[in-house]
Amino acid sequence: MRFFGRQKHIECNDASSRLEADPTDTHDAIAMKTEKKLLSKKELLEIFVNHRVDSPFPGDWESIFKGSGIEFWALRELAPFDSFKDIDWKATAKTGKYYVKEYLAESYFNLMILYDISNSVSFGRKELLQANIAVSLAYTAIAANNGCGLILFADDVDMYIPPRMGWPHFFQIVTAIAAARPKPCRHTGLNFALRKLMTELPESLTFILSDFLYPVAFEYDFQRTTHSTGKHDVKALQVLEDFELNLPPNSKGLISFRDYETGKEMLIDLGKWASYNHAMAKTHDKIENHLRKIGIDMLTITPRDNYALRINEFMKHRH
Repeated sequence: MRFFGRQKHIECNDASSRLEADPTDTHDAIAMKTEKKLLSKKELLEIFVNHRVDSPFPGDWESIFKGSGIEFWALRELAPFDSFKDIDWKATAKTGKYYVKEYLAESYFNLMILYDISNSVSFGRKELLQANIAVSLAYTAIAANNGCGLILFADDVDMYIPPRMGWPHFFQIVTAIAAARPKPCRHTGLNFALRKLMTELPESLTFILSDFLYPVAFEYDFQRTTHSTGKHDVKALQVLEDFELNLPPNSKGLISFRDYETGKEMLIDLGKWASYNHAMAKTHDKIENHLRKIGIDMLTITPRDNYALRINEFMKHRH
């Protein structure tokens, strides 16, 4: 269940790459999600560190496709569409058949952002944090001469921006993120967003930005095996408000919560903070294990975190 708390104020003293809005003030968070403010918070992330190729050409990613690049892949017989300049004359002389060389394609890789806009993300500062992370991911991709695209989803796909290169395209993505507003829905349709991804693109580095506090029976397996969808490297960035993860020790009092998507209300005794924290830890581990089984690594980020440092460390240790 995703909740909106009627607690008036929680202090949060943070530094760079962290948020300053009141965690229970949705209007404050929306006011901070303008194009200007999102651009001022953008960070250059180290998300391509383990995918770089040693090349002076634009694009940082090594492709699994064959094409007309510079790294030799294999020989094959001449086909009608091949150019005579690609013929390997030594192999042709030895076999009596025309052979051409194949090379790994130079890759301008596609980074995709799957962005949850279901109503629960409007809880506290979650959507503002999601927006800052998404803009930083897009900025990093475009700065490295890679393509970047965006899928906004709630109970279904709300918007699809296909991946392209260039700064005008980056600003199109920023505008879409700044304009996005959480949508009321009873179920979050992540599978619809993944289906759109798989239909539109042959390969990608994909980041899912969501709270993941909903049941999902995944239709796809992203483990890198012969039977999986291994051409998509998918990462989950779970964005939570601080007290969705745990309550401070020795908390006291009562707090009323309402589920954003079902309208159900409940009263929580903060004196039972230890039991609450234990239950949330079990939920977090269950989500993480479920995603890991289908080949998706998960990183949890809250407004108290420096998200740039967290994402950089996550990407360094997940390959």
